[in-house]
Amino acid sequence: STLPAGANASGGVVSLHPYLFYYGSSGVIGWSVAGDPTDLSGAGSGIARVWGQKIIKGMPLRAGSGSSPAGIFWAYDAVIRSSFTGGATVFDFDVLATDTSIMSPDCVVDYDGVFYWAGVDRFMMFNGVVREVPNTFNSNWFFDGLNREQAQKVFAFKVPRFGEIWWCYPRGSATECTHAVVY
Repeated sequence: STLPAGANASGGVVSLHPYLFYYGSSGVIGWSVAGDPTDLSGAGSGIARVWGQKIIKGMPLRAGSGSSPAGIFWAYDAVIRSSFTGGATVFDFDVLATDTSIMSPDCVVDYDGVFYWAGVDRFMMFNGVVREVPNTFNSNWFFDGLNREQAQKVFAFKVPRFGEIWWCYPRGSATECTHAVVY
């Protein structure tokens, strides 16, 4: 299906069942018709400019009432929530935090409904409120050694068996991820 005028998916796509969301430059987020991810312009689909910067990451959020879909989106400098409203509006968007950041689209982990990510100068989390993760030792090691020119390659994963979240990153002059910090 063709994206509506003014829309793009340069940031990515995410399924917030039964909707497909796409997002990208200029803070634009759009969604499909419910139950038809290929119909981006029919009744029930929509598009909204929710922020002034590119949206680079979107994930399902277990916050909608009942079984209503909800999502969390990251711009380079904000965290935004989408909530199903139904009716003509279909989705509402609210800014959860500004003055925040995100290192890369792949640095976010959902761990038991709490989202963790690496910002450009600190580790962050969202558990209903966006806040900094207290982790001074690993933060200094990570941010002092990070190859900033390759920061877009930072990725994260969880190891539930040990209660860990790992951020892998290129250290020093490395151009690929060579080290990790563990929370």
